[in-house]
Amino acid sequence: MDQDVSQSPLVAAQDEINLTDLFRNIWRQRGLVMGITLVVAILVMVFHFAKSSFALPTQVDYSVSLTFLEKGKYPNGTEFSPQDIIAPSVLSTALAANKIDISSDYLAEALSVSYSNSLLKMAEDKLSATLSNVKTPEEMRSAASTALEDMQVQSRSHITVSLNLQKAGLTSQEGRVLVADILETWARMTIDRGMTNVDIDRPLTSFVVAESTNLIDIYDNAANYLNSLKNAVKALSALPGSGSMIVDGYTLEDVRRELVTLDDTDISPLRSFAYTSSAGLSSKNAAIKVRLFSRQRLLGLEHERLTKLIDSYDKALAQLTQSSVSDQLKSGRSEMMGGAQFDQSFLNSLLDLGSKLGGVQIRDELFKRRTKAVEDLLSLEKEMAILNGTPDNVFDDLDADAILRASVSGITENLNTLQKQLNNFIAAYREQILQSGGRLFVADAAPAIRDGNVQLSTKIGLHLALGIILGGMLGMMAALIRAAMIGTGRKY
Repeated sequence: MDQDVSQSPLVAAQDEINLTDLFRNIWRQRGLVMGITLVVAILVMVFHFAKSSFALPTQVDYSVSLTFLEKGKYPNGTEFSPQDIIAPSVLSTALAANKIDISSDYLAEALSVSYSNSLLKMAEDKLSATLSNVKTPEEMRSAASTALEDMQVQSRSHITVSLNLQKAGLTSQEGRVLVADILETWARMTIDRGMTNVDIDRPLTSFVVAESTNLIDIYDNAANYLNSLKNAVKALSALPGSGSMIVDGYTLEDVRRELVTLDDTDISPLRSFAYTSSAGLSSKNAAIKVRLFSRQRLLGLEHERLTKLIDSYDKALAQLTQSSVSDQLKSGRSEMMGGAQFDQSFLNSLLDLGSKLGGVQIRDELFKRRTKAVEDLLSLEKEMAILNGTPDNVFDDLDADAILRASVSGITENLNTLQKQLNNFIAAYREQILQSGGRLFVADAAPAIRDGNVQLSTKIGLHLALGIILGGMLGMMAALIRAAMIGTGRKY
């Protein structure tokens, strides 16, 4: 009995758990704990990936905003179509640049282009709902209608180019690069074809005077050549960014001033002098006399046509004014009628309002046409005055032929110098556009790949966290069991 009692404290001490030794054993076998935790985490991920769905990319969409589009036309007035972007010539060039061995026809079947703008589409739907609501006030309806028209115009400036990767047989990366290059190729070819008013109408050849040409024809040709240069400078000046260009130390305004100076000091005075001296010139060249007679006859007929046209416009405007007064008198009489005819008078008022609005538009159009006809008539009368010359022979003591021929070489040189300067400006402006100074489009975002994703469970994060906790607990249990087994083996 005494022996058993003396051993009981030792046995009790051995049955106690020492936490320090416990954590020491776990730390010594931390590799085992982390390994089991990692294995459990991997098993959880393998389970989720086995249950997930994989979708291969099927389409590439590239949305861009067209910066040049106005009323559905290119800047030079040519109608724009989204199919221009995927024209065969554009696709062939893009395929060759990317070294893709498929035909342009095959690629065209995998491509589609459409107007689209998802942001504006939402606003358009709301405005359409407002207009369809019969309770919408008239003021709000009018504002909504105007805003809707503006948005519809804006939405026409956004397009999306879509490429079906499966039909084209391309990877997603190849599709993204190809779609972006198609847009770049179309923009470059559009500029090269002069669709953006870079290649404006202008003389492309130098001004040349043939030896057999008579003096009046020479100065007429010089005047026409000068007018072509003026129109080209005016058209180029209207393009954005052209006013700040400096080429060879000149601006477009400098070129315009030199053209005006050449016209005022040389070509117009000498041309008038040539027609004034036509009697003397025709004695040396019978073709001049025939030409003068024919031109005067044609100008006379054109003068008669413009005069009759202006008279017809005046009569039409007078008739519209008279009908407007008559309508006002009719509406005044209808207002004096009784309530029994209220509905009929209301309908008549609506019809009168429509006719008045139409009459205003017609009157405005007629007035613009009459103004244009008057301007043409004044220019024609000026030309006729130049052809008729001065009534008195004030230049009889001058050798008109010698004076006019002596000035031809200087005028020719000046015209050709100005023509070269204008060509340099157009070439510089075209280069500026090619260097992205006037891009035809702006990308809303990089080409987007559609349907290429992996759909995992929404609880993968929770399951992974629980798996890590469970793995850690299993690892610690394994570490403790292993430490206990090692300790027991040492005792024996």
